[in-house]
Amino acid sequence: KRTMKDIDAPTPSEILSEDVTRRSKLRDGFQWFVETAAIVLLAVLVALVLANSLGRYLFAKPLPWTEEIVTALLMWLGALGITIAGFKNELISCAIWTQKLSGASKRRLAVFQSIFSLVVLASVAVLAWQYLGIFGNDRSPILGVSKSVAISGILATCAGLGIAST
Repeated sequence: KRTMKDIDAPTPSEILSEDVTRRSKLRDGFQWFVETAAIVLLAVLVALVLANSLGRYLFAKPLPWTEEIVTALLMWLGALGITIAGFKNELISCAIWTQKLSGASKRRLAVFQSIFSLVVLASVAVLAWQYLGIFGNDRSPILGVSKSVAISGILATCAGLGIAST
C-alpha cells in the first residue's frame, strides 16, 4: 500500500517553473506571430510602393489607391515594430544613467518605469479610443476604407507593449 511519503508531489518551485515555462512558450509564440506579421506587412508595403512607383514613372499610370493602403500599413508596422522592441527589451532608454545605479536604486527605478509606462500606455489608449470615436467612421477618398483600420494600429501598439512587458 502506498503512503503519502511514496507519492512524488511537485515542489512549489517545480510548479512555478512549469508556469514560467508555459508562459514563456506562450510569449515566444506571440513574439513569433508579431515578427512574422511585421515581415509580411513590410513585404506588402514595399511591393505596393514599388508597384505605384513603377506605374507612375515607367507607364505613366500611377496607382493612387496604394497610398491609402500604405498609410494604414505604416501605422500597423509601427505598432508591430514597437511591440518587437518591447519583447527584446530594446526600447529607447537612457542606459548611461542607469548603469551607475546600485541594486536597490535600480529596482526602485524599474518599478517607477513600469508604473510610469503603464500610465502613459493607458493615457495613449484612452486618447486613441477617443480619436477613433471622432474620426473612425471617416472613409478614405479612393477605396472608401474606414480610417479606423489605421487608427486601431495605435491601440495595437498599447496592447502589444502591454503583452511584451508581462
